[in-house]
Amino acid sequence: MKVTTLDEKSIHDIGHAFGYYDYGEETGMSAAFSGKEATANYICAYVRGVLRGGFLHTISERGEGYIAYKLPKEKMRLKTMWPIAKGMLRNSSLKRLLRFGIAIKRGGVSLQDRMDKEKKPYIFVGLVCVREQYQGQGYMRKVMDIAFAEGDRLGVPVILETDAKSKCDKYMHLGMALAGIRNIGEFGKLYDLIKNPKP
Repeated sequence: MKVTTLDEKSIHDIGHAFGYYDYGEETGMSAAFSGKEATANYICAYVRGVLRGGFLHTISERGEGYIAYKLPKEKMRLKTMWPIAKGMLRNSSLKRLLRFGIAIKRGGVSLQDRMDKEKKPYIFVGLVCVREQYQGQGYMRKVMDIAFAEGDRLGVPVILETDAKSKCDKYMHLGMALAGIRNIGEFGKLYDLIKNPKP
């Protein structure tokens, strides 16, 4: 179900689940920000943006888990991008963000860029989150099934990128295939994943 309103506590819960994710020995996205709390704050801004743009979905009114995705030909307009851009700048430095952007470019072409170049339609997942009190109870599968069902309905693949092998392994367990690994230096690695539609 599409999320049209979300209270600040739920937004904070999503940010906290991301910002304080246990990466173990991996680097993760917090390297692009000024620590765990800054990462959580950025994710809160991202959630506000995708909520305003109509891209956020959940599995039930309890909000156990959330997913933000963009359908083929959908655009993220200013009302979506503005809160996200502000969140980036408030929780990192321009210098760090520039280094992050350069590292991503040096890491190679993403699956999304390859598909855009080949003019292949896809659903792009920008955020997946199960709130901490609901983790380990099968909600990640239910959240991903929302996007997978859309992919099957439209006959297009679902793609995403993630910042940790531990997360990549979870997506692969849910039926996604690894489509590439990009080394982004001091910022770790990015894993491109795809789930093709059912024939």
